[in-house]
This record gives sequence, C-alpha cells and structure tokens, in this order.
Amino acid sequence: MPLPAAAAAALLWGYRAYRVYQAVETAATIAEGVEFTAHLAERREQIKKVLKSVIESFAQEIDKKSSTFAQIDHGGRSTISRRGKEGTTYKEYIERKVPFRPAISIACTWAKDSPIKVPRRIRKKVGGELVAMTIDVFLKQTTASLIFEAIDETLDWQSPLKAEPNYMNGKAWLGEPPTRPRRISEVFPFWPRPKGSLAPDLAIVEYRQQPFHVPNVFVAVEIKFPRDWVKNKQMDDYVKLMNQDTKKVALLRVPEDCTGYKPEESQAGESSRQNGRKKR
Repeated sequence: MPLPAAAAAALLWGYRAYRVYQAVETAATIAEGVEFTAHLAERREQIKKVLKSVIESFAQEIDKKSSTFAQIDHGGRSTISRRGKEGTTYKEYIERKVPFRPAISIACTWAKDSPIKVPRRIRKKVGGELVAMTIDVFLKQTTASLIFEAIDETLDWQSPLKAEPNYMNGKAWLGEPPTRPRRISEVFPFWPRPKGSLAPDLAIVEYRQQPFHVPNVFVAVEIKFPRDWVKNKQMDDYVKLMNQDTKKVALLRVPEDCTGYKPEESQAGESSRQNGRKKR
C-alpha cells in the first residue's frame, strides 16, 4: 500500500536532513517523520507567541532601512575567543555592526537553550557486542532558522531577516512573493538545497519590501553555536557572494556576541592574559 503523501515527504526529509547533520545510519521511521513535522508546526506557533513584541516592532518599522538600526550596534566581542586566535583572525567580521542584534540575540539564545531534537541511531560496542541504541541530536542552527522564517512568514515575507536564503551563482533564488526565499521542500524548509547553491545563515536586507538580491543585502551573517567552529572557506564564500565586499559579511557567535551576554570571570581573565602575551 503506498505511503500517504505527508508521511512519505516526512520520511524523505528525515533521511536527507540526518545526512547533513551526520545524525543517522538509517532513515527515520515514518512515525518519527510525521511526529517531527507536527513538532515543527507547533514550534512555529510557539515562536509567534514568544516573539510577539519583536514581530510587532518589525511591523511598525516596515519602511525603515536596516542601516539605520546598524548605527546603534556596538558589534561583537572579538576579545573573547573560543579557541586559538579566532578573535584576531575574524576580528572584522565579529565586530561588524549588525542591525537588530537584540532581536537576533533573543532568537539565537532561545535556539541554544531550547533546540529542536531528532533521534540518531547508532551502534555502540558494549561488552564486545554491537548494540543498537538511539540518542538525541540537538539542531540549534535549524531552530534559529525556523524562528527567523516564522517571523518572516508572519510579516507576509517582509521581515528584514531572511533565514538561509539560497543563492545560485550569485543570484537570489526568489519565491512567491519575491521577498520570500524559495524552497525545494515543503516539509522541511532548509533542506535539501539546490545543488551548487550557497545559503548564508541569515541575510539582513536593507529594504525589506524588495527582494533579497545581493545589492539589497545589508549584511550576511554567519551564526555559530557552541562547538561549531568558524571555517575560513565559509567566510571567503560569503565575501565572494557579496561581490568581494567584506563589510557585508558578519560573524555572530552564540552566546558570546549576543546582546546581554556577560562573559564569566574566568573567560575574561583568560582573554586578558592572551592579549597581554600578544603585547609583550
């Protein structure tokens, strides 16, 4: 008997998405796929309630340019490094002025603390035998993207924040209306992606009533959650996408560069010692 369309689509999403996050050896069951689809819908409604004030402020500011809000941003904290010389290597991207940093910080902090989870099937050797077991994998970036997408949808796709918009050979992949990012899957919006495409975690447009073509992107933001390290190639790809304009690329590490974050005393001390060694 053929599978119901929704269940088949959910199962297909499960296989592809788990590959991306290296989260499975086998595809998710139909029941898990359907359950996850329902969970996404529930999360969307929850987002609209939790971020009601953010959505309302975006609606009131519909005609204002994003660059106006960038002027009051203090940038990220390059003095805090997660490892190595990260703060120095990516200093200009970390300190970039990002419009709506407070709202973005709320979304990313919530995604960090309450991420969507999916089961991962693994085989682990116990007492000399391979034992099948299931563990939970937490999708923080996916949760953040879902939040931004839900805000955009609520505002009839006129939010300044575009979640993982696809660009093919430097051209924006527009949906309907053209301010909406076009997707392949209706079940899971961010995967699969068109082959050969590039999708920044977040594109902030200058004029939100116009499509997210590269000239209308104020800044493309790479978002990094804990234990997800910055990669040179990613940053270089985004600079290339933005027509070699480094000023249109930013790096936001969660929680270090989020509004309201207060580094622990030990972190601040370690950062000071590192800076002190560099000066000597």
